[in-house]
Amino acid sequence: MTKPIEIKLSRSYTIGGKETDRITFREPKLADLLVIESVTADGGPHAATAVMMAQLSGATQPEISELSLPDYAACDRALRPFLVFPDEGGDG
Repeated sequence: MTKPIEIKLSRSYTIGGKETDRITFREPKLADLLVIESVTADGGPHAATAVMMAQLSGATQPEISELSLPDYAACDRALRPFLVFPDEGGDG
């Protein structure tokens, strides 16, 4: 298991009901990806990313929606390694 990822944001936001200038993401589980896929089946990549950010940080989706684009981009870059999958299936 990897350590949680903490991102310093450009300003304070309400995250998980608390005012903070940092957001912490835990390592995702398969269950998280399944929830994200089911919730965002008709959405685009940003919808899926926003749901993932909320799921992994304890924030609500409306709280994540308030992030500035630079802060969103920083969080997106931090989560990208979690979304890289090998080309082969699960037996490789």
